[in-house]
Amino acid sequence: MKFDFILNFIFPSRCLNCLKPLKEGVVCQECFNKIEINDALYCGKCHARLPNGKKICHLDQPYILGAASNYDNEIVKNLILALKFKYIKKAALPLSLVMLDYLNKLNLDIKDFIVIPIPLSKKRLRSRGFNQSEILAKIIADKLQLPIDTYSLRREKDTKPQSEILNLKDRISNLENAFKIIKSENIKDKNILLVDDVSTTGSTLFSAASLLKKSGAKKIIALTVAKA
Repeated sequence: MKFDFILNFIFPSRCLNCLKPLKEGVVCQECFNKIEINDALYCGKCHARLPNGKKICHLDQPYILGAASNYDNEIVKNLILALKFKYIKKAALPLSLVMLDYLNKLNLDIKDFIVIPIPLSKKRLRSRGFNQSEILAKIIADKLQLPIDTYSLRREKDTKPQSEILNLKDRISNLENAFKIIKSENIKDKNILLVDDVSTTGSTLFSAASLLKKSGAKKIIALTVAKA
């Protein structure tokens, strides 16, 4: 748009990591190339590597974690913070490319999966203006030609942001009854790619995945940009 062109002329874009001037996008190619892509699936609870994607620990976990990179990578961290807290929606594209590169690297057979993003509460959605997990999920579903369901899993409670809670028990308690399944028939016997931006303690993913399992979901891979 003409207004965007004028803004870019007055305030040229810069790489969110190194601040190098950019013609387009939010991260330069040099910084993007420094993002390390993981090559394994992980336990959702302890983040142990899972050989061949098979659970070898914490067998009661309702999901397997697919973390594309690591939160201690400054470039990944800066991009996630830009999307989630600075509301820079353009940061979603390089983050989704990291996730797609990861899935390609693992060579997973996910052709029969449906994509479901972790939902935001109505209040948080109004405040932020968008759901960052849904943006990532839509890009991934489109690129992989997978169906996406943004309806069946709903966030009922406006919980305190997990990033503001340090204690694991408090994080779990904060999410008690936070999610609701709208139509269990949309979930039953489905393999699910559950998309979120980052996994720290895994409390959010555990809460959502547990409910999806109770509704009849088969295999759940929680796909995140990073694990902390």
